[in-house]
Amino acid sequence: MKKLRLNKKAVWITVGILAAIGLIILLIIIINPFAKKTGSQKQEFTEKLETMAADFYENNYFKQADPNDLKKFETIGIKVDLDNLSRCGKEDSKVILEQFKNEKTKKECDKKQTQVAIYPQAPYGQKDYKLEVTLVCGFEEE
Repeated sequence: MKKLRLNKKAVWITVGILAAIGLIILLIIIINPFAKKTGSQKQEFTEKLETMAADFYENNYFKQADPNDLKKFETIGIKVDLDNLSRCGKEDSKVILEQFKNEKTKKECDKKQTQVAIYPQAPYGQKDYKLEVTLVCGFEEE
């Protein structure tokens, strides 16, 4: 009979430990997406704009530009705002613009001042450029 009591106790202890571990894992799964999103929204916007600018430059601008003219933009850059970038992709521009909203301040990014400067680099090939992103999305107010 003593052996049976010890086994029941051991079973309940094991069940309790497993339940606690399961609860901890569940909390991590629930909390992790929120923690990740708030800390990196600025980085997320920067990466999205860089992707959009790269697509614009490589698939639109570069194909129409005279390679000899690209040299003059090496120092001044080709500045493209969020409004124009949103219209260049395959997605609906309204949907793209709605994605650029600061979750903390609820402020939308300024469509004209949020921009990417594209700096063509020698030898001025399709992928020879640097990008500089300017975000005006209320992050400085946080």
